[in-house]
Order: sequence, then structure tokens, then C-alpha cells
Amino acid sequence: MTSSDTVLWDRDDAVATITLNRPRARNALTAEMKDALLEAVGLAAAEAAIRAVVLTGTGEAFCAGQDLREHADVLASGGEPTATVRRHYNPIITTIMTMPKPVIAAVNGTAAGAGASLALACDFRIAARRANAMSRPGAPGCSPPWCPTTRPGPERPNWPGS
Repeated sequence: MTSSDTVLWDRDDAVATITLNRPRARNALTAEMKDALLEAVGLAAAEAAIRAVVLTGTGEAFCAGQDLREHADVLASGGEPTATVRRHYNPIITTIMTMPKPVIAAVNGTAAGAGASLALACDFRIAARRANAMSRPGAPGCSPPWCPTTRPGPERPNWPGS
């Protein structure tokens, strides 16, 4: 699978586990990480032997969202503010939401911004007691129209306080 240290791939029989692995940065998404995540969800979707997918994070956070330091550098160099939405977030979210097998977010901690959108794109969310989700309305890449805030269809969310 992927050669990335920041997105880990594990397969146990028919279950693929995709783990965001930047615990020191609360699993904030860099461009390299988003490329690896897109590759991982694409592989999980395409591989017929995989019947379910688990998405989780290492450390105390599920995913803190976009790596804002990297994004600030992109903007400072004249990069387009929403380019990562088209290149990364839309394809990742679309692949998760259209995958013909269940995708489960194992939310082990904070899911913020784009991280909350990743969790919400999954068919099911199982959250640790310490988990929380937050999104800053209007922030590019982590709220509509780019990423879902709800998912249509039957679901059984297990968010704290619900």
C-alpha cells in the first residue's frame, strides 16, 4: 500500500484500517498526508476483498484538520487558497461517501475542521468518551459546500452528548 509514515494502512482479513499518524501535530493534514489518504481510501474502495474500512488517528486526536502552518506557507507563496479543496478534500470525501462498503470513523479524540468533515463523511462514527467535534463555519475546506456537515441516509452517530 502507501509508503507514507503519516497515513498507515493495515489489513486484517476483510477489514482495512487507515490510521492518520502525526500525533505530535494532532494528525493535522499536510499535502503529503492528504495524497496518502486519498491513495488509501481509493485502494480500500477498489479492493473487492475488503468489506469494511476503519478510519482513525494515533495519539489524542482523530484529526485537527488542515495543517495551518503548511497552508499559511502556501498562501504566502501565492498559492490558491482553495486549491487543496479540489485536489484533496473533494476527492477524499467523495471516495469515502460513495464507497460501496461501510466506512467507520473510530474517533479517538478531537475531530476539528476538515477532521470533523472526514468523520462525518463516514457511514458510522464511534467516539471515545473524550472525543469532540468542532468546525469553524465558513472556513475553507471544512464546511459546506466543500465537505459535508451531515450525511443523508440511515446512520447511528455516537457523538458525546447526542
